[in-house]
Amino acid sequence: MELFLTAVDELAPGLVTGFYLVGSVALGDFHPRGAGRGRLSTASDIDFVAVTDSRVERESREMAALAEAHARTVARFPRPHFDGAVLTWTDLAAGPDGCPDVPCAQESRFTPAGRSGLNPVMFCELAGHGITVRGPQPVEVDLWADQNALRAFTVDNLRTYWRPWWQQKQQRSALSLAIGLSPWFPVWAVLGVSRLHHLLATGTMTSKCGAGRYAQNEFDPRWQRIIAESLSLRTDGTEGRRTYRNPLARRRDTLAFLDTTIDAALALPAES
Repeated sequence: MELFLTAVDELAPGLVTGFYLVGSVALGDFHPRGAGRGRLSTASDIDFVAVTDSRVERESREMAALAEAHARTVARFPRPHFDGAVLTWTDLAAGPDGCPDVPCAQESRFTPAGRSGLNPVMFCELAGHGITVRGPQPVEVDLWADQNALRAFTVDNLRTYWRPWWQQKQQRSALSLAIGLSPWFPVWAVLGVSRLHHLLATGTMTSKCGAGRYAQNEFDPRWQRIIAESLSLRTDGTEGRRTYRNPLARRRDTLAFLDTTIDAALALPAES
């Protein structure tokens, strides 16, 4: 963060007037080390929201400054990923659907115009949990945080992302098996879907590990083993316990958990 902000201030003084952390850092669940490498890593990212007073034009000196500052940052710190979006204060009030394409970075790749992070989850994380590095506190900002939209987005995510993802990962193709046997697979699936169930059941947001603890307390005992495995993989062994010797068995239980929990989440009442 210091490197990025120092570079931006050097290249375009006064451009970034707000800077906030969201994601796992803001939720108290940051794990810089994880099993696996690259896209199959269980490590956390650093997720940010940078704010400017006015729109940054695509071919402007300010856009070049943002791109250069981000490039310097990821060159010095290739991991964890440094991901986020550059919004205006007006964008924060308008919400994700009111935002045009904005400068953003995903998996440390910067683009001058994209939509990475422009969803109700990021806005509501910022409103409820955002860590202020520069600028006013989130509670002092006119900030969109529509809980009904967050809930609708979560239901849609279960139906249009997670259910097709589960169906695809059931295939026994070489790629599906490689993903299914990786340590990343149960962390992403078990803890990811548990987070969505938690939000729909309680109306509140939680981290991946928070979702794992919630699942341990709320879900059927038959799922305790795969939940504990996922927590252990997420935390590098500080939580949960690894008991699977056979990654095929772990994949099987992950897929079964996913199938049951998606259905259970979608069956929850419309209002918690």
